[in-house]
Amino acid sequence: MKAISSYIRLFRIEHALLLAAAVLIGELLSGAQPALPSGLPAPLLPVLPILLCSLAVPVFIEMGSFALNDYFDVKTDKANRRSDRPIASGEISPRAALAAAAACYIIGIAAALPLPQAALCITLLFAFLSIAYNFRLKVLPLVGNLYIAASMAIPFLFGSLVVAPEIYARIWAIALVAFVAGLGREIIKSAEDMEGDVLHRNARTLPVVIGKKNSLLLSALLYAALVPLSLAPFALGLRANILSLGLVIITALTFAAMAYLAATDESKHNLIALRKTSLLALAIGLAGYAASLL
Repeated sequence: MKAISSYIRLFRIEHALLLAAAVLIGELLSGAQPALPSGLPAPLLPVLPILLCSLAVPVFIEMGSFALNDYFDVKTDKANRRSDRPIASGEISPRAALAAAAACYIIGIAAALPLPQAALCITLLFAFLSIAYNFRLKVLPLVGNLYIAASMAIPFLFGSLVVAPEIYARIWAIALVAFVAGLGREIIKSAEDMEGDVLHRNARTLPVVIGKKNSLLLSALLYAALVPLSLAPFALGLRANILSLGLVIITALTFAAMAYLAATDESKHNLIALRKTSLLALAIGLAGYAASLL
């Protein structure tokens, strides 16, 4: 059980499940529409084997990416006293983590082979970018943050393209919410890890370039922007009901509170709390968008 727990933390299973949920939401919100904007017949949800493949892709690519991340970051994680990282704590060897990452990438890409060409291209592109991110992009100012934000947004577009030849405006709006939330979260994470990143990777992350305070102010602005942005999908045609609006309003209020905290509290404890809360807030918002199908 201890070994299983270690690999769950290595793979960040909660992130993988959130990405799979995002793909499913993209599929459901595209497949449930009466007609495409072009007038083409409404797409059906994929048959079960294709559906399972589409959900497996983000799960395994994400798992491989996080295992590779910990492989490259073992010195940084030790410097930052990240006892939750199983390689840094000695629970998993670097060689075992690297083998696990390779296996996950192979499975994830293989799962994409039966999917439409656009979805396969997205899989190959983001598999490559995730490797580039772990190897080099993450230590560059803002570039790595933008990649992670894009990786949080792309599952909605990926899921839509599995079932439809084009993407609805409301799907783009949901993807934008995920992108902005992811960018704010990653800038906060860069601020949290700044000392270890500089010491062991000679990183030039955004907080190193513009300062920790300015970086957190940027995150606060991004979180504040999510208050109106989180409601934009409804303005673009997403069906609303009491449950969907209620959940999304909770998300909007949570991001408003996070904007205030990011701008006023630089403590490591607060940054850790903000990073964790951002995923919860996004998950509640995704549940709200999914509830529009009820």
